[in-house]
Amino acid sequence: MKTRQVQTGPRRFFARTRKLARLVIGDPRTLVAWSDVTRNAALIEALGKALLKPKAGMQNPRAPDGTPIDIAAIAAEYGVEPRVVAILLDQRQHETYRRALAASMLAVVLVLGWTGEMLLSHWKGSQILAALEFAPFWTFLTLVAFQNAWLNWQIRERRLGSARQFVATADSLIPRRP
Repeated sequence: MKTRQVQTGPRRFFARTRKLARLVIGDPRTLVAWSDVTRNAALIEALGKALLKPKAGMQNPRAPDGTPIDIAAIAAEYGVEPRVVAILLDQRQHETYRRALAASMLAVVLVLGWTGEMLLSHWKGSQILAALEFAPFWTFLTLVAFQNAWLNWQIRERRLGSARQFVATADSLIPRRP
């Protein structure tokens, strides 16, 4: 028969507190869903590998920056009239304009709403977590707006250019309508 060791003082207090905490919240290991964390980490790793892997259709070397978009050559390659390629480029410019504008507006509205929420409420640990959770989403919207503005600039200028050239030479970072 086992004899039970009687705990006294601070040890007894911490043992009872730990026992009560486990009764209330359960096992602390289950509070953080480690299976979800590892599954999400595996998904992010797979997405990263897919983005870094070159695609089969992109084996050809890229054109250097500043290369003009040759409408006649594109039309000849696809067997259509140059007018059709120009129309398609204008449609694509309009599409990038709308996407950049929508992403920018959504990002601005969300930042204003988030700022108002943070200024008008009492700061707690959960709000710091909300601020950290919001940052990647806002960054994503900003990058989507920037990429579409960059594509819009390339189509408008009818030449290829890097993001650095876009920022350095564009008269405005806001895209234009076709």
